[in-house]
Amino acid sequence: MQYKLIAVDMDDTLLRHDKTISKENIKALHKVREKGVYVVISTGRVFASAYAYADMIGFRTYIIASNGALIRDPNNNTIYESILNYDSMVEIIKVCQKYNTYFQLISDTTVFSPEITNKFQRYAEWNELFKTELKVNVKEIKEPLEDIDKLKDSVLKIIVFNDDIEVLKSIREELSKNDSIQITSSYMDNIEIVNKGVSKGRALEILGEYLSIKKEEMIAIGDSENDIEMIKFAGLGVAMENAIEEVKKVADFITKSNMEDGVKYVIDKFILKQ
Repeated sequence: MQYKLIAVDMDDTLLRHDKTISKENIKALHKVREKGVYVVISTGRVFASAYAYADMIGFRTYIIASNGALIRDPNNNTIYESILNYDSMVEIIKVCQKYNTYFQLISDTTVFSPEITNKFQRYAEWNELFKTELKVNVKEIKEPLEDIDKLKDSVLKIIVFNDDIEVLKSIREELSKNDSIQITSSYMDNIEIVNKGVSKGRALEILGEYLSIKKEEMIAIGDSENDIEMIKFAGLGVAMENAIEEVKKVADFITKSNMEDGVKYVIDKFILKQ
């Protein structure tokens, strides 16, 4: 099979534990681009963060951000966008307040938070890696339910954090009764919420239609729950060695870990055939 597109998750897939991209992975991505293969960054992160990492790679890519709620082309044109339903946003915030749980509202360029915590602070740490003009905006909103009206046309995703897994499970169970939202996760301590029907897999399908590429001609690589749909959708679904078991179960192939240039290994084996 001649693959025409490779979609790559960021955290714990393309990125190492220190949130940098290895030179080997960067070189491999350049080689596939030179071969005419589309490179897609597919992430749960805010678009601005993915855009900054594309700059680190050294060329503009297609970007799927916020777990599929936003797709943009290399020239920053929006191909698809799904703004989170307003009533759902209100319900999610109220449930988070009920459980005294921290959350963030995510737009394309900005992360909004009701308080400054270590979870919020990590964006400042990530920003240290980026050029000044590419830094992610972080804003504190003291009264989310009052301020939400101003943000209703821009929020793509809400991410909820809690170190108590049981509390997180309770929140997920309560919110799962809402038929208008889709819930997934990228780490043990969070759940991520978008509109119903939104996922990295659906975004890959939309992008395939846009670029006239069949799913059989796609590779998707990831490690977390929010990668499952795109790994199932792509012709070749790849799990990282460090992926959770649920991801490995649906994958066609398991590559090396994110600390062993697992993305490069896939590119060499299936595209460059080295």
